[in-house]
Amino acid sequence: MDELAAPLCRRFEAEPTAYDLAISTCIILYHFADVVAHVRGSNPHDVAMEIAAKVPAFHTIRAIANAGKHVELTRHPKSELLGLRAEHLVRGKGAAFCDGSYYSDGSTHSDARETVVVATPDGKKHDVQHICMSVLAALNEEQEFFQV
Repeated sequence: MDELAAPLCRRFEAEPTAYDLAISTCIILYHFADVVAHVRGSNPHDVAMEIAAKVPAFHTIRAIANAGKHVELTRHPKSELLGLRAEHLVRGKGAAFCDGSYYSDGSTHSDARETVVVATPDGKKHDVQHICMSVLAALNEEQEFFQV
């Protein structure tokens, strides 16, 4: 977490329109579940589901990570994310609100910063940098995950 996820998140913060950093950060954050599973001697899928139960944005991180690696998401516990494609990640305007959300129609403020955004198959728009930073913060707060 300290040597890969946090530095990638900081780089992504510094370069918010970097598509490669968006995908890489999501991949590293998602595969943190593998580290926890290895240390616990448990199943990575089960750990990922446990993390997502406590950190719901982890589902979106997982979807982006897998779409980025496999071109299109064909398996995911949240059916509304199936069909997400790597090409759905684009440069666009960041979230309208500090919680990472956009207006209900997907719009934001005209002066919002440029970043990588994704419109998921369920019709929701996400500020990828905000999701990465919030998942990193949540994982740092959840001691049973972070202190493995």
